[in-house]
Amino acid sequence: MRFSTVPLLALPVLAAAQESPLEQAKAQAEFWYNQVSAKLSTFSSYIPKADKAHSPHIGSEAAVRAGGKTLNILTLNHWEETIRSSVTPESTTPEEWWVLITGGNKTCFGQCGQIEDAFNETAALWSLHPTAPHLGYLNCENQPVLCNAWSAGPPSLFFFEVPPKPAPVIQRSRRLNTTTTEVKTFTDLLSSQSYKSLPVYEGVFQPFDGFFAQYGLAIPLGYFFWVFAVIPNWMFMIGISFMSRSVMLAASSSE
Repeated sequence: MRFSTVPLLALPVLAAAQESPLEQAKAQAEFWYNQVSAKLSTFSSYIPKADKAHSPHIGSEAAVRAGGKTLNILTLNHWEETIRSSVTPESTTPEEWWVLITGGNKTCFGQCGQIEDAFNETAALWSLHPTAPHLGYLNCENQPVLCNAWSAGPPSLFFFEVPPKPAPVIQRSRRLNTTTTEVKTFTDLLSSQSYKSLPVYEGVFQPFDGFFAQYGLAIPLGYFFWVFAVIPNWMFMIGISFMSRSVMLAASSSE
């Protein structure tokens, strides 16, 4: 006796047709959950960290310490404390800070090495300079949240004049050329004081006194922009698809 395979193949379809909308929604949710879990297990192995320890591209110990002045590495948790610690309540003049905004292969396309070398050599040259500014180093490859909170992108140089609180901090900035920046670029800026003719930035992303900083929104926004940058498009598509299916099933079950 021969049996037809058509009825056997139709059994799963008939079983699915007998499921209630609630059971269908549950099965759909389990399916998407399994899909997302499988993807996340792979994705989590290469997702970047929001705050990762790092060190500048340094060629020698002399470049790290310039006459007792440390080339300060700014991090998400300690950047403001690091900068503010140079100021005392009795200070009558603001402390100057130059912060190099740099990056790696992703954020600076691997082109910031020459700038970092020049900045570090400048730190060594200024070891005997009593009025040299404090030097800071912010790598957006390892501190993406902080860079987003500052709306800072490499390669650039931020200039801060930091007085005692509650006086406002003055910020200026300029872009740096990845091929022409050298030690002379920084020494000329200091000797000529030409950087003080740059426009003062008073926008919402000003790290100390901007709107977002005053209301405690800068770091949350930094995380927000960072998450959108690291989450791939397919995860958003899965989420949108899941929500749209859930809405359609809920609407059909209520009819």
